[in-house]
Amino acid sequence: MTEVSRDTIWQDDLLDRRKDAEFLEGFLVNRVEERKAISRTGSYVLNMNAAWGFGKSFFMQRFKQQLELSNHPVVIIDAWKNDFSDDPYTNVIAEIEAYFQAYLDRQDKQAPMLVKAYQAVTANAAKISWIAFKGLAKRATRYVIAEGTDEIIEVIDQHVAPTGQEGEAISGAVESHIVEVTDGIIDSFAKKRIEQFNEAKVSLDNFRESLGELLTVFGEHTAKKLPFFILIDELDRCRPPYAIAMLERIKHLFDADNVVFVLSTDTEQLAHSIKAVYGSSFQSDRYLQRFFMRTYELPAPNTHQLIDSLLASYQPDTSKWENPGLKQDAHDYLTKATSFLKMSLRETEQAFDILASLTTMWKENFPIQLGIMFPMILGHLRREEINDFTPSSWLVKLVSNAPQWVTHDVYRGRGFSDKHETNSISVWVKEFLNLVRTTMNDAKKNGYNIRERDAAFPVRQAHDIIEREYQARFGSVVNEKARSAVITYPDLIRHAGRLSV
Repeated sequence: MTEVSRDTIWQDDLLDRRKDAEFLEGFLVNRVEERKAISRTGSYVLNMNAAWGFGKSFFMQRFKQQLELSNHPVVIIDAWKNDFSDDPYTNVIAEIEAYFQAYLDRQDKQAPMLVKAYQAVTANAAKISWIAFKGLAKRATRYVIAEGTDEIIEVIDQHVAPTGQEGEAISGAVESHIVEVTDGIIDSFAKKRIEQFNEAKVSLDNFRESLGELLTVFGEHTAKKLPFFILIDELDRCRPPYAIAMLERIKHLFDADNVVFVLSTDTEQLAHSIKAVYGSSFQSDRYLQRFFMRTYELPAPNTHQLIDSLLASYQPDTSKWENPGLKQDAHDYLTKATSFLKMSLRETEQAFDILASLTTMWKENFPIQLGIMFPMILGHLRREEINDFTPSSWLVKLVSNAPQWVTHDVYRGRGFSDKHETNSISVWVKEFLNLVRTTMNDAKKNGYNIRERDAAFPVRQAHDIIEREYQARFGSVVNEKARSAVITYPDLIRHAGRLSV
């Protein structure tokens, strides 16, 4: 078995996130110690912000392993997998309890103080769950009984218990809208509400205190190092009410000493989700600032890193691809394409997703031409007319705006001597589109003249590609009307685009 080390944890770190993880670990551990020194209590909450596709989940999983290697107690929660529930409190407390229960189960001899502290946490957690359940049950009952008279029904619900049959009679009267709300009912209602508030407040205080005591005992009686890290991933993908509830629970229920929350979010997306609940004019950015002590901006990957990450993530069959130039290197082509075509990171991710989908369904025995397909996918994303194959098309203009995008080709020319050429990608695209606009049979005939003229490599390669496609599809059979499958690219892209993230 390979020994776990920081090097093994981050060995597949294509986006160079290890440095971020090491910085954050040091910052968070030291910040907790600083807060203790000045008697500042409560948990510390860090928001780690990054856009979709920036490797947040990868980072959180590896960060968890790194913290474990440093001997910190840590749990990770995928919020999106559990947002079907009504209250994220249950999700978080279940992970905390599971961690400590698993630790106790592994011990040959359990420390009585640790067991006692753990049992106090579980007891107080159960109390909070019961209070929440009662509240939900009563609200549900009220809405079922008489929607539109909620306040009256609420009074009746509180009064039923002490009055027995009288309460039932009053409840029945409400359904007929003839109830008289007496001073006694109002007094009973107010008293019950105050009792419930005090009960909830005491339970919350007890839970936070017991959690803090558990962590203190845990640090004193084990080799583990505080703080206790709770990592929450995929919060921005949750239903807006659930995401809001998660933030509220973290702030009010888990505000205990020696607890560090790290939440990974696309903060802009999360802010939009909150507006979906509170309205477009709601200041969701300021609202989020209530919950986060700090936000760490996970840096955007560079183009080379992003292509590395996408290839590793999708693992497409690159043997189905062919790029312009003699050297077949899809990584190099895609990296340069995203740069020279001035593609945003989001466009790169979306374009690669479409390309991967097309590669999955590609069953032809000739390759996809990346030099046409990939920039055409970009055109689709930018809502250009990608069916246009003419010399004045958007595609031709796009590649013409990158004259420095070239290939360096060495091949055997006439007289069997090596020819060294620096060739423009735009020349290749223009020549290829010239051939696509005609029949493959005519293009094949023109190929003989091209060889006799010892034309530039991009022109020669374009003709070779068409001839190889013709051979793969028809062999020696003459087909005077067939055109290159490249003309089907726009429709294929549109279909695959409907699958993209």
